[in-house]
Amino acid sequence: LVEQIKRLAADQAQPAEKVLETAVHAHLDKLEREAIRAETEAFWDMHDELVKEYQGEHVALYKGQVVDHDEDASRLERRVREQFGELPVLIAPVKPGPRRPLRWIGGRIEANP
Repeated sequence: LVEQIKRLAADQAQPAEKVLETAVHAHLDKLEREAIRAETEAFWDMHDELVKEYQGEHVALYKGQVVDHDEDASRLERRVREQFGELPVLIAPVKPGPRRPLRWIGGRIEANP
């Protein structure tokens, strides 16, 4: 692996550290996207129950479990960041109705209009 990084760095005329940093960032971004995708699926799998218990609020999901909830998304996001740091935690509004597109906005999922 070290030799592969050295060859790639030489080929790109970049320091090996920069090549490695870029690769690690790309991998971490991919893991975060996969985790949020999994949390989004969990959200929709439990959507009916979430509506019964948390309608009109935002929920925070981590590893498929509701870890916190609040009517105020910003307040919820602050608590989630205090508890989980930069781990990929889904924060989404709970509204009745069919499955709808959600989009990632700086640490929070919002329903598309």
